[in-house]
Amino acid sequence: MVPVLRSAAVLLLAAGVAVPLVGAQPPAPGAAEADVKALRETFQTEREQAVKAKFPADTLAKADELLKRADEAAKGENYKAALRHVRDARWQLPYLPSGLPPHVTRVLGEARMRHSDRVNALAYSPDGRLASASCDFTVKIWDLGNGRELVTYRGHVDQTDDPTKTSTNVLGATDVAFHPKGNVVASASGNQVHLWHPTTGKLIKVLLHLGKTDKPITSIAFSPDGELLAVGGDDFILRVIESDSGKEVFKSNSRNARIERVAFSPNGKLVALGDNNSQVAVYVPRGKGNQLAMSVQGVDRGGVFGVAFAADSGSVFTCGLDEKARLTAGPDPDGKSAGNTATKLREFVGHSGAVNRLAVTADGKTLVTCGEDRTVRVWDVASGKALRSFQGHMTKAIAVAVRGDGQQVASASEDGAVRVWDLNATDEHRALKDAKESLWAVAASPDGKWVAAAGADRSIRVYSMEAGKLEATIDAGAAMTALVFLDGNRLVASGGDKVVKVWDLAAKKVLKELSGHTLAVLTVAASPDGNLVVSGSADASVRGFAPDSGKEVWKWSARKAAVAVAVRADGKRVAVGIADGGLSVLDVSGPAPRELSTLAAHTAGTTCVAFSPDGNRLASVGGDGALRVWSVGTDGALTQLVRFDGPVTTTGTAAAPLSTVAFAPDGRYVATAGADAVVRVWDIQTKSEARGLRGHTDWVTSVAFSPNGQSLVAVAAEKDNTLRIFELPQLDAASAAGGHMLAVNAVAVSPNGKLVATAAIDHTIKVWDIATGKEVATLVGNADTPFAVSFVGNDALVMGGRVPTRDSGRLHLWALNPSRSTAVPTGEVYTVVTASDAARFGAWASRQAVGDTVRNNAFEIYDAKGKLLSSTPDKGRNVRSATFTSDLAWAVAGDESGTLRVFDLEKGERIGGDWPVFQRGFADLGVTADKKLLVAADEEGTIKIADVAKRDVIADCPAHKAGVRALIVSPTGKTFVTLSNDREIKAWSLTEFKDKKVVEVRSWVVPVTINGAAYTPDGKSVVTANADGTAYVLELP
Repeated sequence: MVPVLRSAAVLLLAAGVAVPLVGAQPPAPGAAEADVKALRETFQTEREQAVKAKFPADTLAKADELLKRADEAAKGENYKAALRHVRDARWQLPYLPSGLPPHVTRVLGEARMRHSDRVNALAYSPDGRLASASCDFTVKIWDLGNGRELVTYRGHVDQTDDPTKTSTNVLGATDVAFHPKGNVVASASGNQVHLWHPTTGKLIKVLLHLGKTDKPITSIAFSPDGELLAVGGDDFILRVIESDSGKEVFKSNSRNARIERVAFSPNGKLVALGDNNSQVAVYVPRGKGNQLAMSVQGVDRGGVFGVAFAADSGSVFTCGLDEKARLTAGPDPDGKSAGNTATKLREFVGHSGAVNRLAVTADGKTLVTCGEDRTVRVWDVASGKALRSFQGHMTKAIAVAVRGDGQQVASASEDGAVRVWDLNATDEHRALKDAKESLWAVAASPDGKWVAAAGADRSIRVYSMEAGKLEATIDAGAAMTALVFLDGNRLVASGGDKVVKVWDLAAKKVLKELSGHTLAVLTVAASPDGNLVVSGSADASVRGFAPDSGKEVWKWSARKAAVAVAVRADGKRVAVGIADGGLSVLDVSGPAPRELSTLAAHTAGTTCVAFSPDGNRLASVGGDGALRVWSVGTDGALTQLVRFDGPVTTTGTAAAPLSTVAFAPDGRYVATAGADAVVRVWDIQTKSEARGLRGHTDWVTSVAFSPNGQSLVAVAAEKDNTLRIFELPQLDAASAAGGHMLAVNAVAVSPNGKLVATAAIDHTIKVWDIATGKEVATLVGNADTPFAVSFVGNDALVMGGRVPTRDSGRLHLWALNPSRSTAVPTGEVYTVVTASDAARFGAWASRQAVGDTVRNNAFEIYDAKGKLLSSTPDKGRNVRSATFTSDLAWAVAGDESGTLRVFDLEKGERIGGDWPVFQRGFADLGVTADKKLLVAADEEGTIKIADVAKRDVIADCPAHKAGVRALIVSPTGKTFVTLSNDREIKAWSLTEFKDKKVVEVRSWVVPVTINGAAYTPDGKSVVTANADGTAYVLELP
């Protein structure tokens, strides 16, 4: 009998404990040469636009390479692949978004498929365009071929005669719907429904105006024939109106509850609504007599957040706070009572949190839901079983829609992101079915030429990666559990015979036998240079071998079976996954291994581990269905960076166990697979699912990336027994320019003016090349909310912020090359300024004062390594804004009363007494580099310029009606900029005043909220920190 093998061990471990973001839509069947030619012409037009926008040639290189691959595929008449490559190429082209004002020269982190605030609703047009309605009061229509916005409707932004605008309408544009003919869009906001043109974004008419009510409209829906529009809202009334005239056809009695969602039945005769009193109701708008056909509880508690009819035009789907979706039997299609009306037919259980929205495919066979747990889940209506789950949102998923052909789902979240997922049953791949029994291991050769697969049938099969042709079959003599290539010809294999063997593939013979284990060898790994082979066994030992000599060079004993091993690129560290869920890091650079760290990584066995190519991160998966990515410290300590919990099983009781994990060559993506037969590719930077590769029919046991990252190979067991080679679409297609997933809070420019750093609430800092707009680096490992960032020289950064879980803060110091970080505990940090010599930096830190209503503030000076040099306190007042002079000699702070204090930081004392600058609180302030001028703004939007030495105001001006959000002074002392609360940016002169008034030199009104800004060192440009995760480069006169 074969001893317990690696994949069998995975199964036992699991049992022993109690879209992808679409940058390319799936090609239509029978895609022809003409389709490729047409899309290629579109690409060329968009490329010319990028050149015209002065994007450098190297920013176009990736797109050009993909187009080259498309041309090669087309020459071979593989038009399906050619279409995919052209579509991916379009996503890689840089662009300036539409709707930007003049003098925006670059956008860092282009915001494809993203609003600046929560997305409330999604809708597909009949021809597959996607519209989204947002809290930012805009409605956007997207080109799903490249992620760019086609049209932005701003009619609700400036909506007049709307009492809800300044009071009850907290959701902006609440809903959107395409007319069934696709020629008109309806959208709702406040007390109005607008009709507008989907290609021009121009208002056609205000279809419905509810007058002086302060109860906003929440939901709208067209009838299938487009003649009627159902409208529901906070006024408790369902209305059905003619879609061309707005004439009222039906008006319900008050439901005494807010109407959350409305929907028409497929036959157009019925309208369903869900309210915030847990009820779902069905009306017959054109019926006679009692037009209320059914009213019944739709959820167990709270409001009904989603409602849709089943294909029978009677039964109704609902979802809400009770963490599930429900199908309830309704009236017959004409609205008459049926025998089982109001009977609960089925529940769809699996979400962990409220289910916020649902949608049904046109054929009624598939239900899609989204929820608080940030997932999108797909269900079989007939059985109630979960078919799949998509994880891609950083925050709760709010809206979902299904394309008319049922092949694509769109979802949107609270952070403004829109994602698109492919519902195809399988993804394009080559299936190699030579094995007749379970496959448990797969490996790709370092030169990318070969793929090896092995498993229960005691054979090792070697295929050409490019052709998928079986080149060799080797009799291994025992069932094989693990494979790893040493080079293009030598393969290490292990299994049930307790021996690790090094094979010469060309000769089909064993070069060395690496002996020592007393039970089955469950896992092997090798260093990239091929000089070290590491094996783990059911005998609880981990052994290191020199493959050339066959000698054992070290041994380490684990607590339980060693199920997984990985070797870092330098060969000095080994990670071990243990059957009890443990994860250990060993130092193997000496004569004997030394345990550096051990922790409990998984609750059901750590089944596979993998180092990132740079060795700074470690991925682990387990029988608990979780993927965890760890940062690996220089001392071997592990800190969790990301955790992805796998989808629940079809029974909805637990996450499907995972058995394999692999890093992509670029280190950004990680592939996992296991019991649910889906290979998932995760984006570590965006913390989301990038692809879900389907094709296997049973447990996927092992995966590997090709060295060029363009293919992924996977094998499966039991009923599948197949090696599949997936050609990967461009993984970063939907984030080609990089970009944050959440709002940018702070921005800084390097002293040489070449780099920009953005710090966002997605817990990353990104570094950009300001000339090209390309992302240079992403710094992860910080879990704080950032408030300030500054370069320390050109190759280091300091970020200050707040620790979310407690009332304190930290400074994070980052070296860019190589990337490493240090954290320094302090108070909440709101301002960081680096001295011009980069030897020191200053930080304004605020700490909670015990027993006091105000916070204790301190102006702290650190050396470049984070050592505290001095701290000057400012106690007893609520400081609203503070900064440092560029030489760090002074700190200047304004409080809520409009009083300013100036501190000499070398002496640790105040300079002069309190200076009453404003009668109201400070909004922000700055000081020129020569310390001569103070520039300040109050909370009402007034700015003042003052002579610091004389403490005399020399100019003032009302800056913004909506108030000043931030103020930044140029390092040259010639200009300053102010940011308003209504998306307006103004640049002002510091060298010219007119009648003691500040002179405006340029202004911008941008489509997103601006959280902060920084000047370039030459004072000629300003870089903004944007709420949609981007940054603008603004050109000054």
